Amino acid sequence: MRISVCRHGAPGPSPVVVAANHASHLDTPLILQALPGGPRRTAVGAAADYFYASRLRSAGVRLLFNTFPVRRPARPTGPRAAHGDRADADRLLTAGWNLLLFPEGTRSRDGLLGDFRRGAAALCLRHGVPCLPVGVTGTHHAMPRGRRWPRPGRPPVVVHLGAPLTPAPAEDAQAFTGRVAAAVRALIACPLGEQQ
Repeated sequence: MRISVCRHGAPGPSPVVVAANHASHLDTPLILQALPGGPRRTAVGAAADYFYASRLRSAGVRLLFNTFPVRRPARPTGPRAAHGDRADADRLLTAGWNLLLFPEGTRSRDGLLGDFRRGAAALCLRHGVPCLPVGVTGTHHAMPRGRRWPRPGRPPVVVHLGAPLTPAPAEDAQAFTGRVAAAVRALIACPLGEQQ
């Protein structure tokens, strides 16, 4: 892969909730490396039903990517998942950690941006922290859903880091989610090197 990072604004204060599109298992490590300061003090929300279904897999993703379980509403995974993911996210933000979340809730099947859920925006509102929109392009082609390894060759992959967004005083989670989704959509459409 040919990996590029394009910054579309100055990094804001920490902690932040990083909200990114999700097209491939490659997204997490690429975003973590692209963030200012790298992966330090950043925890990643990972699907509880997939990454925490076995002890070995959950130990691996915790060690490699500093994950915490996130319950996907359509896939209940037990009593801990119902409240544990929110408590984990709240505790991490209160302790000053950044969170990387994928508001679509799953990897895209076709590489297109899906609907955003309100969890990331709700965390920003509840904790008074900004949201850093991130748009990743090329990872769906490099390693689409269903592949265990990246395709051979050097497909171009771009991680676009947007300018931090702060919730407006009267803005609710639904409205802020719409604004974050629009920012991610604009980043995905932005060619490499073009500033917004």
